[in-house]
Amino acid sequence: KFSKLVKIVSSGPPPNMSLLVTIAFILSGISYAFDSLPERARHGKAQKLFDNLYRTGKTSSLTSSLTWSAKLDNFDASNQATFEQRFYVNDQYWEAGVGPVFLYIGGEGTLNGPPGGYIATLAKEHSALILALEHRFYGESVPYNNATTANYQYLSVEQALADLSGFTDYYKSLSPKSAASKWIAFGGSYPGALASWYRTAYPSQTVGSLSSSGVVNCIVDFQGFDMQVSAAVGNDCANNVKRVQRAFQSSIEMPDGSINPVGWAAARDLLACESDLSVTDFYYMLADSWSMAVQYSNKQRLCDALSEVSTQSDSQATQTFATFTKDYWGEDFCASGFYNTKALADPARWDVNSRSWRYQTCSQVTYFNTAPASGSLRAASVDLSYHLSQCQEMFGQELFPTKGSLQMNARYGGPFPKSTKVFFSDFSDDPWQRASVTFSPGDDQPYHLAMCDQCGHCRDFSTPQASDPPALKESRVEFESYLNQWLK
Repeated sequence: KFSKLVKIVSSGPPPNMSLLVTIAFILSGISYAFDSLPERARHGKAQKLFDNLYRTGKTSSLTSSLTWSAKLDNFDASNQATFEQRFYVNDQYWEAGVGPVFLYIGGEGTLNGPPGGYIATLAKEHSALILALEHRFYGESVPYNNATTANYQYLSVEQALADLSGFTDYYKSLSPKSAASKWIAFGGSYPGALASWYRTAYPSQTVGSLSSSGVVNCIVDFQGFDMQVSAAVGNDCANNVKRVQRAFQSSIEMPDGSINPVGWAAARDLLACESDLSVTDFYYMLADSWSMAVQYSNKQRLCDALSEVSTQSDSQATQTFATFTKDYWGEDFCASGFYNTKALADPARWDVNSRSWRYQTCSQVTYFNTAPASGSLRAASVDLSYHLSQCQEMFGQELFPTKGSLQMNARYGGPFPKSTKVFFSDFSDDPWQRASVTFSPGDDQPYHLAMCDQCGHCRDFSTPQASDPPALKESRVEFESYLNQWLK
């Protein structure tokens, strides 16, 4: 039995709390889905593989949502403006008044439903209610559908954390039995960092959290990302990736560094890119393609695809990689709106989710993936200067990401989080682990690094299987021991 949700648009708690209803609806063989891949990567084989890992049973068509009226500015009492923020409820496992509440934190993309996978498995075991809140300025939770730079003054980590706290209070007013329950926060990647920061900013709202691959350390010049990709794939595969990058550069650039217009047009056409994409935007896209394969637990597919490039001509090597990228991520990977600086600055063309995330990186959290001084997989031109210039072009004003990053780490602790009762899980192939914690910062801040092949980003959120690597199983067992303590 699943609960089909009735959409409610409210300016606050309704006078009759019974208006929050769930209608029993029988949906055999259907389950809820964990958050998907980034939108730019959902149209190829990768999404199907991701679904197999993170979805329990068949894909759910149950996408009805609810909204609540969130404050536009949580810190200005004189500003009474609100916007509709989307959330989802899965109460199929909940024993009201007995079971806990699992709050799933949405991140830098559209939230398509409540999570499945490991979180749903835990909810079933603990008779828990699952709530999932979409992050402001993503999906259908964009205030006034306005993604201008001026409106982004309301997009910050602090506003997002206040949304979580305000939503918690709102939901407790709708469901008194949830107010009597213990709440646990779950988040992966950037939301994994939010799961930790939430425990710092509003510790009384939850009794603990799981920060999976939580990027709590806001690193401006994040060369470690590229280094970890190289380390994860091994020397032979890393050399093949470098061969691909050289092949593209040889096709695009003349010996004097100028652009070969014929070669550049051909390279764009290979990957179906927009004509006004810059060369460095293009190089950033290439690096994202191979890095994300490692990040999302499938380095072997990448390395197998590139196994022959060392003996191929430049044109063959570029074709090989283009085929991999379009087949694995989708034909529109390059033209999705995430990479083109000009498109991200153009109201007629910008993809709001991509633009919102870029604003967050340019103003606060940074994580700019940059080329190391030596041994880099990506082009040397994808450096900090490129990212900072892109920020200014996209948003029409100078932003100060270094200042924002320093403030974030001072406020929340960076690699030494100030939060308590947070379980930090990381995975040996994941390049984002180098922006997470690297050890247990305190007795009530346990840390587990699962050392296993093909174990990438947020791997513990996948649906538990008997065939899972032992290290992954150990990570879950350790987290559950802390979860049980927090729920006592």
